[in-house]
Amino acid sequence: MALYERWSRRAKLALVTMTLAGLLASLPFAFVRQGTETTADTVEFVFDYRDLLEVSSYRSKPADYMLDRLLELKRAGVHSMAVYESSLRELELSGRVQTLSSAEAALLTEFRLSANEKSTYVLFLGGTSEDIIRPMVVDAFGRLGVEAVPWNFGDIPGIELAMPKDEALLQALDPDPITMAELQALGFHLVARLSDQRQPFDPERTEAMLADLAAYGVNRIIFEGTSVTGAADDAASDSLTVMAELMNKYGIGLATVEMSRPQVGLGKLAHLTDYNVVRLHSLPPNLSNMAPEDLADRFALAAQDRNIRMIFLNTAASLDTSLGIRKDTVANLVKSLEGPEGAIARIQENGFTVGIAEPFRVGDGLPGGVALVLKALVTAGAVALIALAVGVFFPRLMLAAFAIGLAGSAGLFVLSTTLLSQGLALGAGIASATLATVYAVRRADAGGARGGSAVGRAALLLAAASAISFVGIAYIVALLDHVTYLYVLRQYRGVSALHLVPIALAFAYVLFFHGEESLRGVARRVLSFLTTNITVLWVALAAVAGVAALYYLSRTGNAGTTSSVERMFRAALQDTLGVRPRTKEFLLAHPAFVLGVYLAAGARRKLGLLLIALGSVGQLSIVDTFAHLHTPLAISFIRVCYGLAFGLAIGLVLIALWRLLEKGWSRWTAYLER
Repeated sequence: MALYERWSRRAKLALVTMTLAGLLASLPFAFVRQGTETTADTVEFVFDYRDLLEVSSYRSKPADYMLDRLLELKRAGVHSMAVYESSLRELELSGRVQTLSSAEAALLTEFRLSANEKSTYVLFLGGTSEDIIRPMVVDAFGRLGVEAVPWNFGDIPGIELAMPKDEALLQALDPDPITMAELQALGFHLVARLSDQRQPFDPERTEAMLADLAAYGVNRIIFEGTSVTGAADDAASDSLTVMAELMNKYGIGLATVEMSRPQVGLGKLAHLTDYNVVRLHSLPPNLSNMAPEDLADRFALAAQDRNIRMIFLNTAASLDTSLGIRKDTVANLVKSLEGPEGAIARIQENGFTVGIAEPFRVGDGLPGGVALVLKALVTAGAVALIALAVGVFFPRLMLAAFAIGLAGSAGLFVLSTTLLSQGLALGAGIASATLATVYAVRRADAGGARGGSAVGRAALLLAAASAISFVGIAYIVALLDHVTYLYVLRQYRGVSALHLVPIALAFAYVLFFHGEESLRGVARRVLSFLTTNITVLWVALAAVAGVAALYYLSRTGNAGTTSSVERMFRAALQDTLGVRPRTKEFLLAHPAFVLGVYLAAGARRKLGLLLIALGSVGQLSIVDTFAHLHTPLAISFIRVCYGLAFGLAIGLVLIALWRLLEKGWSRWTAYLER
């Protein structure tokens, strides 16, 4: 036991050295990541052709309205149109066919056909439709085992399908080649939207379809629905491998839609296509009526802050009962793109070009042997960092924590390197934010940061604590360096833990551990806290703290909720600064930290230390900013610097106000004592 304690006392310096070595080993991974983020700077605007077809169908002259809108979108800067697997309904809206149910056909033929049958009658409108669309329809329904019997109405040729109309309208067909040719003639680049509806997966049919799409210039697929093409049959026939081989053969990549559940099979398909992937932001139809300036903000921010390279525009028709007309949002979307304040101009001002999106080029990166050695150093350094955090609370367990961490890391390396990287990234993030706050508490209370002005003391400790947090950031970037994190095919795990654990540990340290040399003293503090008489004020404060915690959690992550006032404030910051700092950092956490450093040096020591503990919110937020791995590193760095600068300034204002209040209180009490 005595030997273990001697080793434990000596271990701290060794663990600090290992942490610094791991920090240095992480820097090459950050440089590679930064280089990767600069390899794709083209943003592509894609419009949903099916939506346009739908809104045009409500007009008296759908074809003319469609052409006018297409030309308008082209002039506004929309380069691409998304074409879907067609259906009888879509072909009907396009004027290629006319579909009839058995009852409708019976009325049309004066009941020469039975109205009680459940068939679908399809008339092909025009010679082009007869020559091109008819074979496509017959083939698609033939693969479903549905018989197509020749039928005509007068001189109009058609077929009878042995399937109810409601069901027949839902069946997926190949993309309409006539539509693709027309769009290509207008100068649009085409993007395909494919589903996994047609099962079982047919390699020959799929290859023929991809060959046709490639002939029309399609180089990217946005999969529709909850799974990619071929996912349903992958377990039985390895269909995703076949799909990937075909996509590679025809030079077709894919897109991943942000803030949506990853589609089944998307990760495997991305891997097999060598990550020929772009990130896509989809504007829902119900948001396409936002103010044009808000839409422009949304699109510019997506490209700048989240590495979005494809923006998908939807529209929808609505009925204005007060005017008695049908409306759509195409003109509103066009307005959001055009002009000096439009999305396209703003995106170009940010250094991007508008055209056909390309994937990030990962390149060779670090040589295999070098990367392996560096990753081993990073892994050991992350374990050492976590052990140092454990040692802050339980010094005797520091060495044991390191040994257990190394053994666990070795086991996870065998089982799952992904789980190992994600676990260590979470641990390093929590550890660095916690160590940053503990360091600040110790320095502020011990007087190590005193001397000089309040500005200097506060700025020095805030900078030092943030530097410690940046150690964790470097580890996160190095551990989660795979391109899948850039595309959000994988994510930083444990965001809720990162937002809660450092705060809990910071307050626990201030209340129970700070200044205690033994576990017995810690236990006495805990017991004293648990046996404290509770007053109504305590209950009220606990209720306020609980509500604040729930609000804090509600704003955490991509699904966090914000008020309309806060959204306006955020937009103003974004417009003014270009990169918006995080409000909880510069309005709450950093000012509390700065004021706490000032108070800890005076008579309000306990209050000051608690405010520094509250400042842990800012340190974990700094780490969390870089845990958004889809955000460019440069943007995250600027965001953090803004937060520190504004937080320091507001904190100094709070110090000045505190001084004024103290002077006013002193004069008031002196006056009362006369």
